Amino acid sequence: MNSSARRVVVALAAGALLSVAACSGTSVLDLEVGQCLTDTASDDQVSSVPVVECSEPHTGEIFALPQLPDGDFPGEQAISDQADQLCAGQAFQDYVGLPYQDSDIYYSTLVPSTDTWDDGDREIVCILAAQDGSSSTGSLRGANR
Repeated sequence: MNSSARRVVVALAAGALLSVAACSGTSVLDLEVGQCLTDTASDDQVSSVPVVECSEPHTGEIFALPQLPDGDFPGEQAISDQADQLCAGQAFQDYVGLPYQDSDIYYSTLVPSTDTWDDGDREIVCILAAQDGSSSTGSLRGANR
């Protein structure tokens, strides 16, 4: 698959996970690498996500939580570009076992908004996801695919 087609799929997967409502669940500021998520509702702002054991059906798995540097809000596009670099790079390879471009696993991101940036949020949440948004069971750590 060419990189532009792959990026479109990633954007669609990100949209699906970004639609998780601000309902009961784990605060996005308290997430940890290795946690698995389910997708349950529809809102653009995410303050919490439903976390489940990875042995249960889930639509995403957190594989990295890189921090952006302090400073003025760099803009949505700059944050999106940085998230792509951080999530599709070494963090993906270290967790999955293959470089992103060689893998059949996709990723999506949750990123700070201007409002959360003003509150000190600098965390990018890197989430593994299936291309079609389907659920799976088990962890993708070391999946080598």
